Amino acid sequence: MRAAPAFLSAEDLLEQVWDEYANPLTNTVTVTIGRLRRKLGEPPAITTTPGVGYRITNA
Repeated sequence: MRAAPAFLSAEDLLEQVWDEYANPLTNTVTVTIGRLRRKLGEPPAITTTPGVGYRITNA
């Protein structure tokens, strides 16, 4: 099994989860991450590093 990268950018998520031709200027990733955070609750399971991307934390 391959190790997951430490961070995934919004563009990486769009390509891997939705479609390689998805518009990177949409807020699809931001909205979906927000919904996941609400469902997963506290402590935050997904962290954001501005300018880098998103990361799943081991809480």
